[in-house]
Amino acid sequence: MELWTALALGFLGSFHCVGMCGPIAMAIPRSQSNFGFLTINAVIYNSGRILTYSALGLLFGLLGVRITISGLQGSLSVILGTALVLGVIFARFFKSYQPTPVKAISSWVTKTYGRLIRKESRVALFGMGILNGLLPCAFVYSGLAAAVLTTDALHSAGYMALFGLGTFPAMYFMYLSPNMLSLDLRNSIKKAIPFLAMGLGVFLILRGVALMDLELSAVLSKGLESFCVFPGTEMK
Repeated sequence: MELWTALALGFLGSFHCVGMCGPIAMAIPRSQSNFGFLTINAVIYNSGRILTYSALGLLFGLLGVRITISGLQGSLSVILGTALVLGVIFARFFKSYQPTPVKAISSWVTKTYGRLIRKESRVALFGMGILNGLLPCAFVYSGLAAAVLTTDALHSAGYMALFGLGTFPAMYFMYLSPNMLSLDLRNSIKKAIPFLAMGLGVFLILRGVALMDLELSAVLSKGLESFCVFPGTEMK
């Protein structure tokens, strides 16, 4: 995937972060109300979050490289796209269900986060950002699904770093001014996020089809070139 799509995906879905992670971000200690102080805190906290996203991108990117070498990236794209679409449908009908591993990760992150928040130091603040990035999140999974479809693990890490950077403005202003967005507006925005994930899923399926049969899908592949980095082509 082209790197610019990471910023776009992160920004478009950032209001999901406001709804899901906003309350966590607003709980960050505010020993001062000074604009500069709050800005530095926001940068430190979100840097930890972006670092986690980058590490996850690198990890999944290594998997993507192996699959590309095996010539199966087209199949992976279809599988990931289908998983996103089915995930949206599943979440729609089973909102309260969480697999045991997801519950375990969430529980550990929440407990560790609680210990750090009492320390009220900037080192702890950075650690809280790292933990935030580990919270199970369908929106982050969507970003990883796009990042893994590359021929370079560093490209995947960069993709997720830009993805996190795209979410920064909404998270920053939410921390700076908690009342900037009303609860009703945040809930309305959250309802639109599944459609974004569904659209990305369909896009990845089409990309996979183009990769597996470029001759029969020449028109389709040309239309996707602005968004995708295909194996064997120069990455931007």
